[in-house]
Amino acid sequence: MSAASAQGKPSLISRYRVMISEEGQSRFTSDIALSAASGIVTGLSLLVLLPASATLSGADTSLGLGFWGWMIMLALLGAAGAVIEYLGAIASYESALDIIRNLLRRVGDKLAKLPIGWFHESSAGNLSRFASQDVMTLGQSVAHLLGKLIQNACCVGVVIIGVLVWDVRLGLILALSVPVMLLMLRLSQYCITRGKHITDPAEQEISDRIVEFGRCQGVLRACGRSTSFKELDEASAASTAAQKTSLWWGTAANLLTGVIGQLIVVLMIVFAARFAMAGTLGPVSAIAFIGLSLRFMQTLEELGGKLLGVEDNRVMLDHLDDIFNAPTLSEPDAPAELSDKGAVSLRDVNFSYLSDHPVLRDVSFDVKPGQMVALVGPSGGGKSTIEKLIARFYDVTSGQIRVGGVAVQDQPVAQLMEQLSIVFQDVYLFDDTLAANIRVGRPSATDQEVQDAGALAGVSEIVDRLPDGWNSRVGEGGHALSGGERQRVSIARALLKQAPIVLLDEATSALDAENERHIMDCVERLRRTSSLLVIAHKLNTIRSADLIIVLDAKGGVVQRGRHEELIGQEGQYASFYAARHRASQWRIA
Repeated sequence: MSAASAQGKPSLISRYRVMISEEGQSRFTSDIALSAASGIVTGLSLLVLLPASATLSGADTSLGLGFWGWMIMLALLGAAGAVIEYLGAIASYESALDIIRNLLRRVGDKLAKLPIGWFHESSAGNLSRFASQDVMTLGQSVAHLLGKLIQNACCVGVVIIGVLVWDVRLGLILALSVPVMLLMLRLSQYCITRGKHITDPAEQEISDRIVEFGRCQGVLRACGRSTSFKELDEASAASTAAQKTSLWWGTAANLLTGVIGQLIVVLMIVFAARFAMAGTLGPVSAIAFIGLSLRFMQTLEELGGKLLGVEDNRVMLDHLDDIFNAPTLSEPDAPAELSDKGAVSLRDVNFSYLSDHPVLRDVSFDVKPGQMVALVGPSGGGKSTIEKLIARFYDVTSGQIRVGGVAVQDQPVAQLMEQLSIVFQDVYLFDDTLAANIRVGRPSATDQEVQDAGALAGVSEIVDRLPDGWNSRVGEGGHALSGGERQRVSIARALLKQAPIVLLDEATSALDAENERHIMDCVERLRRTSSLLVIAHKLNTIRSADLIIVLDAKGGVVQRGRHEELIGQEGQYASFYAARHRASQWRIA
C-alpha cells in the first residue's frame, strides 16, 4: 500500500500538483484559478435567465435592470467567459506539458536511486507502459479533464447559491439533486475502479510478453516459434477477456449516472409545473427554471463524467506513488575521507535475496591496494552477489563491506562509484556509437583518450572492420557485436575511467581465442593501475591471482590462498582446478 492510500485519499488537485515542476507551480495555480473563474462566470450567465424572465412576465425591471439590461449583462458575461476560458486552455496545456516533462525526469531520477532489488522481471514492461502510455494519459487528464472538472463544480455551486437567493424552494430542489448524483458517482467510481483492477494485471502481463517476444526473437526463430508465441497469445486472450469484463463495469457506471440524471430532470420539471399551476411561480419563470434545470443537470452530468475520467487515473497515480515512495538506499550528504584507497574489505557478510534462502554466509576477505583477488566456486555460490554488494546494488543482511577504508553505507553513492569500474559478464551497450559507449566510463574524456583506451582493449580492431569506424552504431544492447567484442568495449570503459578498483566478471569461458587473448592482456594492464576482484573462469587468471577465495555452493568461504598453496591441499579448489584442467584439454575430433 502506498503512503498516500495509507493516510487516506488526498485531493486529486494535490496529487496532480506534486507532479508539477517548481517552475510550473504558478502556472498550475493559474490554471485552477482560471477554471474556477470560468465556472463562476458560466454559472452567473445561467442565473441571468431568472431575472430576465421576470421582466418578460410584466415587470419593468428586476433587481434594478430591465430586459435589455440583462441581455447586455449576459453578453458581457459571455465575452468575459470566452476570454477566461481561452486563457485557461493555454494554462491547462502548458501544465500538461510540464507534467509530462517533469514526470519522466523525476521517475528517471528516482529509478537511479533505487536499490537493484526493487527491479524485477516485469519492470521493463511496466516502465515501458508508464513512459509510453501512462504519462501521456495523465498529461491529457490535466489538459482536458481537471480544468473542466473545476469549472463545472464552480458553475454548479454558483447556480445553487443564486437560485436559493431567488427562490428557496427551487434552490433546495437543485441542492438536493447534488448529493443524489454524488452517491451515484460514488457507485460509478467503484465500478470504474473495479474494472481497472481487472484490466491492469492483464495489461501488465501482455506488456511483459511483448517485451519478451521482442527480446527472444533469436531463440524463438531457432525453435520455429517466431510467428506463434503461445505465452503472448494467452496473454492477449486474457487481456481481451479482461477488457470485456471491464467494459461491463464501465457500462454499469454510465447507466447509474445517466438514468438517475434523467430521473432528476423529470422531477425538476414536475415540481416547476406544480408551482406554476399553484400560482406561486410565474409561467415564464417556470419555463426559465426548466431551461436552467436542463442546463444545470447537463453541467452536473458533465461534472460526473469528468470526475469519473479523473478518478479513472487514480490507479496510475497509485502506481506513481509506489515508485516515488519506494525506499531508496540511505547515503550521507558529504563525501567521506578515504583512509585506504584502492582497498576492499568484507567482514562477516551475510546476504539473502529472500529471507529464507541465504546466498552468502559469514564471508570475510580483503583486497589490498594493487592486489588481484580471484573468486572461484560453483555456479550459484554467490560470486556475482559479492561484487554487487561491493557496488552497493543491495545492502548486506549483516556484516560490513568497506571500500577505500570506509563502509559503503557511509559514502555517497557517487563517491563509491568513482572508486569502482565494473565489467559485467553480460555486457549491455547502448544504441549509440562505439566511441559513445566507451565514453560512458568517463564522459569528460577526449576523443584521443577514448581511442587510446579502445586500442588497449582491442576495440580498434573492431573499428577497422566497421564502415563508420568509431562512429559506427552498435545497436540496442550491442547486438551488432559479438559477446567477446562487447566485453572488450566494457573493459575499454574501465580502462578509460581509471578507477582504483575494478570488479570483473570474467566471461572468457565462452570466448574465441582472439577475444580471450585481448581480454587477458587488458586484465594485466588493469593490474598495473588498479586493485582487481575477478570472478575467474580461466586457469591463467586463477594461477596469476595474488589471492584466491574459494566459495562453496552454500555461499561460504572454504579455502583461501595462492594457487601454489591451494593446489597441494585436499579440498574444493584442487577438485575445481583438476576439472578445469581436464576441460581445457578437450578437443573436437
